[in-house]
Amino acid sequence: MTLDRPSQSVTVWIHGGLGNQLFQLNRALLATSDGPSKLLVANASFAKDRLRDFELDRIVPPTASLTAKEASRIGLPYTRLGTKRRRSLRGKVRFRFEGDDPAAELFRPGTVSVGFFQDEASLALPTSPVCERLASTEVEDPGKARIASGRPVLHVRRGDYATSASARKSFGYLTRAYYEAACALLEVRLEDCVIFTDDPQSVAEEFEVDPAQIVGPEDLASPLDNIKMMATASALVIPNSTFSWWAAETSRAPVVAPQTWFFDRPANLRRDRWFAVANA
Repeated sequence: MTLDRPSQSVTVWIHGGLGNQLFQLNRALLATSDGPSKLLVANASFAKDRLRDFELDRIVPPTASLTAKEASRIGLPYTRLGTKRRRSLRGKVRFRFEGDDPAAELFRPGTVSVGFFQDEASLALPTSPVCERLASTEVEDPGKARIASGRPVLHVRRGDYATSASARKSFGYLTRAYYEAACALLEVRLEDCVIFTDDPQSVAEEFEVDPAQIVGPEDLASPLDNIKMMATASALVIPNSTFSWWAAETSRAPVVAPQTWFFDRPANLRRDRWFAVANA
């Protein structure tokens, strides 16, 4: 293992929650699938992220991650003031940013590509690189989430969607009314659904359901297992969240998603094949 790996490889900067990480990985895998360039994964963003962890360790081999020494030589893509860096701290590696740099300059050897890669062009690309890796990964311990298999599943995201003004501005807030309308479209009863959520207590009160129907963060070993178990549903109702987007993408069940994904920009991650229900 040599320190010049980044100058000879395509590196993707991984950041955000698991849904975002999977989009970043998929785009990078596609960029390196047909060529001689090797893919490296930079996960240094999680060193100071108190809310999120690097969640791709089960689908990315350890040798694909930058070593600590390689990461220190490259540095971060942003300065302390938030401005974008173009060059690594040491060496010849350059940072390339989605939206700022031409698409042709992203994912080239000797670059670190930074972005979310959820634009229209990225959504038109195959998701098979990530979907195949998810399919070949075993759930470590399904535990309570076993109840989701073959049953209708709702994913109710609260967390920052409920507490952050900036998140509410971007994504709005989906109430029980949205999920009731989705259940009516699917011809299932809300009380028969399994609910995956990051806030079991408030959801049990809001939806007036038995806590035994709710799968929370503590009921599974990892967020990756959450996605895999949600995908075993007979029908799936998701919010505007990239987390359950991947459960829907890998599932063969009918999917309902919000009609509006973003309220602060025109982009929409909802697949044409999914049913749309008005945000409420």
